[in-house]
Order: sequence, then structure tokens, then C-alpha cells
Amino acid sequence: MAITTGSPIGSLTSQEEIYLEGAPYIFFQDARANPLFNPDASGFYWNMSGTSTYPVYEVGCPVDVSFADNLTINDVMCDTVGVKATIQQRNYVEFSFSLQSFFPFSVISKMLRFGTPVDSSPKSQMGIGPVNNDQFWHVYTPKVYNSDVGDYLWMYFHRAQFVDAFNIAMTYGTPWRAEGLKLRAYADTTKPEAQRFGSWGRSDLSVIV
Repeated sequence: MAITTGSPIGSLTSQEEIYLEGAPYIFFQDARANPLFNPDASGFYWNMSGTSTYPVYEVGCPVDVSFADNLTINDVMCDTVGVKATIQQRNYVEFSFSLQSFFPFSVISKMLRFGTPVDSSPKSQMGIGPVNNDQFWHVYTPKVYNSDVGDYLWMYFHRAQFVDAFNIAMTYGTPWRAEGLKLRAYADTTKPEAQRFGSWGRSDLSVIV
């Protein structure tokens, strides 16, 4: 029998009282490297294993992190009833963030699309030239939401690029900030259709059995 609030009867799934706070870590690696799980036992491609050829880079001190979807949306119009449905096509998904960590050059050069740094003690130098449009990255963004038991959420993307123009704010009395950084993840047609852009995952032994 339904309760007096008008709740539905039968099988019901309600959301958990777990709330996420703060940005995830952001890691990226050359997209030519295989994911660590390629695939895992459930058929998902995700995580990273760094090598000397394809090291894993960590974004240091990101701020104002956000994640967004980009869709092409077209309504299906009928003269008799108006809009009957909507056709949606996902174009890409995108992380946007600002950055307050500028060293070492080996990491930030990838995000700003500068040249490969050359180290010669005591100097590290990198050129500013044309953008390499052929460079793609894997992106892995884990977020621990219960450090006592190691519960965490992650997002993984197969084929991403750093896009858009950056701006470096150099304001008196505050840390330098590289603003306008975007990691845009495109479809990877070599992956299963349901994972074309990537995947989300969650590890929580107390809930998922």
C-alpha cells in the first residue's frame, strides 16, 4: 500500500546520502599508450600505467574545475502537435580548469602546447611554436570520497586534447594562474560504442556487491 505522500509502489531505487566535494586529481598520458585495464573483467577500458616512453603526467594544483557536455540538439517538429521528440548527438565532453603550478616545464608544456623542454643545468628551456594538432591524451580523474575505507569515483577518457587559448594572470599578492585550460575528450571509434568518449566508475565495497 502506498504511503500518504503518494510514493510509488513496487521496486524503488532511491539515491544515497553521499555528497562529493572538491576537485578530482587529473592525470593525462599519451593516447598511444594502452590503458592499464585494456579491458577489465567487465569490459571497460580505464586507468594508466606510466612507462619511460609514455609517462603519466599529473596536473598540479588545479582550481575552478568543471566538467561539461557538448551536444547538437535538433527538435523533431510535426505540424499537428509541434515538437514530438528531440534528436541529440554528443560531440565531446570537456574539463575546464585553472592552474597554479607551473613547474616542471615537462608537465605544463603539454597543457600550454609549447615545445619539448630542454634541460641543461641549471636551465630548463622550451620554445613557443605552432600547436601540434596530432597530439591526443588519455585522461584519468579519480576522486576519493571516503578516505577511511578507500571509496572513490573516477572518470576516464580515451582521446582528448588541450584546446582553447590560455591566459596567465600575474596579479600582485596572489599566485600566478593559467586560466582557460580545457581538456576536450572526443569519440574514440576503436572502443565499444557505449564507451566511445570514456567511462565513469566507482569503487565502494560497502554498497556495491
